[in-house]
Amino acid sequence: MEIKKNVLVIDDEPSICRILENFLKNTFNVIVHQDGAEGMAWLEAGNKADLIIADLHMPNLGGKELLRNLKASNFYADIPFIILSGSDDSGERIQCLNLGADDFMLKPFNPMEVQAKIHAILRRSSRIY
Repeated sequence: MEIKKNVLVIDDEPSICRILENFLKNTFNVIVHQDGAEGMAWLEAGNKADLIIADLHMPNLGGKELLRNLKASNFYADIPFIILSGSDDSGERIQCLNLGADDFMLKPFNPMEVQAKIHAILRRSSRIY
């Protein structure tokens, strides 16, 4: 039996967290936090995330700032990262992808597409190592 991968979901909208948690929980261990500062604290406490899904705009520490911090770290730079956003700003998407995001998805999203993208990203990242 394969061990479930840890997917860290960081979003300040409880409904988004519930949708992702309910849809992904059969395949992944889903850990939910309300903002980037909470998610960062969880990682710094020694927990392991195999992939992070974070909202672009959140209080305390937004997705772009979290992405920037993680990619600058020797410990967390290799964690695959998907940004979720309600904003269809092409400049924001390009900036996040250039900062190291593996994907950028618009809200509302299809949970099946999110799951397919997670699987694709994890397949690619497992071949790298």
